[in-house]
Amino acid sequence: MKYIIMCGGEYDKFKTPKHLSIIKGERIVDRTIRLLRENGIKDIYISSNNPLFDDCGVPRLEHNNTFRVENGKAYGYWLDAYYPVKEPVCYMYGDVYYTEKAIKTIVEYKGINTLFGTSDAKNKYHNNWGEPFAYKVNDYKTFFKGIEKVKELQDKGETNRIPITWELYRYLNGLDINVQQVLDETYVCIDDGTIDIDYPEDVESMNK
Repeated sequence: MKYIIMCGGEYDKFKTPKHLSIIKGERIVDRTIRLLRENGIKDIYISSNNPLFDDCGVPRLEHNNTFRVENGKAYGYWLDAYYPVKEPVCYMYGDVYYTEKAIKTIVEYKGINTLFGTSDAKNKYHNNWGEPFAYKVNDYKTFFKGIEKVKELQDKGETNRIPITWELYRYLNGLDINVQQVLDETYVCIDDGTIDIDYPEDVESMNK
């Protein structure tokens, strides 16, 4: 299985991409790569159009990502963040500080098209959903067909917002894409200190 660390996006609150923020002496993305390798994973890539990620010791994958934010307004498809493949793949969120236990859980889990994340929101700015950390995709054909379908629903105005991972997950599981809910068989809770880094103060807090 290929492991792709998602490091796209632009973050004006950070001087450099937040995935390169240093926590406890190690860049976030370097930690993820190291922990994957320690769990026997060799097929590791970074998806980003930013050459700043060329020194991470794994291949960087460029692709057409239409999503952008201008003057506080979002345009395009956030779901283009998923680098297109035609083989089983595990997408790791590049701005997540994973615990060793979390990486082991993700690597060893055998479910089909399984999302990993918190049981509730740990970020004070997000109070209606948990934080996704990784998406392990065995049935990649269904996964990418789902992405195209959700993008169609976005174009038709049938989504409450620009769809992100949650809308895709709900569509793939036959749920109402606009109502937050999960199924136990396709969602694995990781509440062990693994945290999504959204703001500079998150980095500051982790380094205390």
